[in-house]
Amino acid sequence: MPEQAGLVSVVIIFLNEERFLREAIESVLAQDYPHWELLLVDDGSTDASADIARAFASEHARIRCLAHPGGKNRGMSASRNLGLAHARGEYVAFLDADDVYLPERLRRHVEVLAAQPGIAMTVSNHIRWFDDPSDTREQDEIAYARPFFVAGDVVWEPPLGLMVVMCVPYLNVGTCNLTIRRRIALQAGGFEDGFTSMYEDQVFAAKILARYPVYVLQTYLARYRHHGASATRKAKATTEFLVATAYADTTRFFAWLLNYLADHGIDDPTLLEMVRDRQTRDGRQPGSLGRARMRISAELKRLLVRALPGAWRKRLLVLDYENDERRAQRAYQRLTRTLTRRALAAATRRDQP
Repeated sequence: MPEQAGLVSVVIIFLNEERFLREAIESVLAQDYPHWELLLVDDGSTDASADIARAFASEHARIRCLAHPGGKNRGMSASRNLGLAHARGEYVAFLDADDVYLPERLRRHVEVLAAQPGIAMTVSNHIRWFDDPSDTREQDEIAYARPFFVAGDVVWEPPLGLMVVMCVPYLNVGTCNLTIRRRIALQAGGFEDGFTSMYEDQVFAAKILARYPVYVLQTYLARYRHHGASATRKAKATTEFLVATAYADTTRFFAWLLNYLADHGIDDPTLLEMVRDRQTRDGRQPGSLGRARMRISAELKRLLVRALPGAWRKRLLVLDYENDERRAQRAYQRLTRTLTRRALAAATRRDQP
């Protein structure tokens, strides 16, 4: 497709998201940056999602609907690639059908990319948004924002960004937070079709973070919705997900990542050590006793959620994320110390005759 300078192609993929799709689309319509197009990619929906998408497309010339041949379900990566293939913009942004952009989201990202031609991708942060219309006990939303670990905007030169997300998993980029130059996304090969659900976003982010400079915009520009009907929440509610699917996908992701780094000659020893450490730690399946503990823990959590008043349950959610914050802060500090020692050793070697 011919590229149009300054145009942002926003790609929303959806699969049976009739409850939330309209709100996601309206958040794009509400952008204060006017030069955008919206590609709505149906991944085989059987509810009213496709009708909602077509209704918006009929009213707005800048909105187009796409689907896989035969209306098949091909997975998240293939659906994002379909949108990428039909994009006309100089830049491409992504939004999941159950999340929303804040009004200045596109403008803030484009300002960075237009001012800094050497930057491949801009990422910002999102607000965790606990809101479940299907559960009357959760009508009062919780907004919880991930913390900033440094003051002011930063540029991650490769492969620093990948080191950060490997060392601090809490800081994964998230598709709703990124805008990338279309030519770079295509040059990197887009999303990996083999990753149909879990890790599809992390695979794409890893490709870019490993090889290209990325600008981190220290602001909140999207709302990431947590709700009981999401695919992740449904899967994580089952023990089988934890003991089977999650570990299999994790093992596959780290095997793919190590191969990708080797194929592109990225041999930074600190990065490789981090990836292998995560591979060992996160890919280890629990034994029978560990599985029993996980089942008991999952059942207790379900009972607790049903029994507690809404305000108490929400407070527990916030406490859980605050605990994640503390772990992430410690991991980030360890990474900083590691890189400082490495830089000091390199400087010392240069000073020696």
